Amino acid sequence: MKKFSRINEAGRSMIEAIGYISVMITISVAMAAAVNSGYYKFRLSRINQELTDLKKVISQRYVAAENYKEVDMETLIEEKIAPWDTRDGTHSFSGDVKIGSGDEQGNTFYIEFDGVPREACVELGMRLWLVNDGTDLDLLKINNKTYAWKFSNSVDDSDYELPAKAADVAEGCTKDYGNDMIWYFN
Repeated sequence: MKKFSRINEAGRSMIEAIGYISVMITISVAMAAAVNSGYYKFRLSRINQELTDLKKVISQRYVAAENYKEVDMETLIEEKIAPWDTRDGTHSFSGDVKIGSGDEQGNTFYIEFDGVPREACVELGMRLWLVNDGTDLDLLKINNKTYAWKFSNSVDDSDYELPAKAADVAEGCTKDYGNDMIWYFN
C-alpha cells in the first residue's frame, strides 16, 4: 500500500484562486470608478474656468475697441491670448467653443459651448455672475430657452429671469449630453 504525504496537499484550491481573482477585479473596478469620478469633477471645474478665462480675455482684448464686432476665436489664437484649454476650439468635454459679436451693433459678444453634459449644464446655468467685473452677463440661452435679467432690454424675449432658479435650469438642460449654452455679455 502506497502512502500519500501531506506535501501533495499544500497547494491552493481552484476556488481560492477564483476568489482571489474576484476580489482583485472588484478592487480594480472600484479604483477605476474613483479615478473616473475624479477626472469628471476636474473637467467640470475646467469648463467653469474656461468660460471665465474666455470672458476675461475678450473683455481685456477689446476694451479699447469701439465695439465687439470683430470678436473671433482666430484672432485670440493668432495673438496667443486665447486660454490654453480652448485653443483647439473645444472645451473640456470636447464640445465646440464659439465666440463672436452678439448683435449687429457689436454692443455685446457671445460665448457658446456646444455638447455640454447635463450636470455641467446645470452647474454653468446656476453660476452667479459678478457685476462690474469688466463685462456683465446680459442673457443666457440653454437649448433655446432664454434667461434674462428682470430689467434687461431682452426680458421680453426671455422664458425665465436671471439669476436662474435650479428648477428652470434643470428644465433647460434637457439632454444627458449635447446641451448647447450661449452667454451674451455687454
